[in-house]
Amino acid sequence: MKFSESWLRSHVPTTASRDELSAVLTAIGLEVEDVTALGDGLDNVVVARIVEAVRHPQADRLQVCKVDAGQGELLQIVCGAPNARPGLVAPLAMVGAQIGELKIKPAKLRGVESNGMLCSARELGLDTDASGLLELPDDAPVGVTLVEYLGLPDASIEIKLTPNRADCFSVRGIAFDVAAATRSEVKPFVAEPVAAQGSRELVIQLDAGAEAPRYLGRVIEGVNASATTPLWMAERLRRCGVRPVSLLVDITQYVMLELGQPMHAYDLDTLKGQIGVRRSRAGESLKLLDGRDAALDDSFLVVTDADRPVGLAG
Repeated sequence: MKFSESWLRSHVPTTASRDELSAVLTAIGLEVEDVTALGDGLDNVVVARIVEAVRHPQADRLQVCKVDAGQGELLQIVCGAPNARPGLVAPLAMVGAQIGELKIKPAKLRGVESNGMLCSARELGLDTDASGLLELPDDAPVGVTLVEYLGLPDASIEIKLTPNRADCFSVRGIAFDVAAATRSEVKPFVAEPVAAQGSRELVIQLDAGAEAPRYLGRVIEGVNASATTPLWMAERLRRCGVRPVSLLVDITQYVMLELGQPMHAYDLDTLKGQIGVRRSRAGESLKLLDGRDAALDDSFLVVTDADRPVGLAG
């Protein structure tokens, strides 16, 4: 189980340092396998907006960008990221910043001056994604330090769990153990009930006996599935080792990580009949979220729609 230190502390306030917290976790049987610090030494990295981006005169894969870093005058930055474009908001390491082993200095790249470095999440040590610049929301405040904007520094903590501690496959579950060990109190969790606004229902048929005695669903209409996942949610997922995918997938992942309740969102328009839970059958297959087709046999539990597998349990 991997989780964010700051997320855990939001559930159980404690004055214990990071090292002390790690020691407590290990001492109570939640063995800490790894602690990855996030955001240390990024004070000179700010939120910036690319105002202009033109191709470098001497290099097809480089762009010369004019960047607003909240200083009044635009900075010229040479950038090779494929997603660098006018309007993009991204982290900018200012001259003088230390990014890993790299000290940011004024430089000339293929004869063009560059005064800073636009950064990917990997370069900042925040994620493994190095495919392009870390894209921030359009309304991110230009000039504010990235540390302040993303709630850094933080740490990603990974613990080793034994099969009997399924209660700790969630941030809140871990919080109760930490509270007991440190004589703290877990903050109350308030989730106001939301009354149903529509009358649409789906019939659920359970055919897996004790392996799946309960399966619940709810029809939610009027959802904008193309909306962007809020940055705070996406960041918490990343720090738990989960890559944000899309709003509805991210929401279900978030609830599972925080409360330990597995969830999945289905597109109602693609469902054709009764929802069921049963053992899979030899010869059946299921397309996974990553696009792969999984061959099934009778050792799997599946969620079905009109008796065709649409989800894999566990």
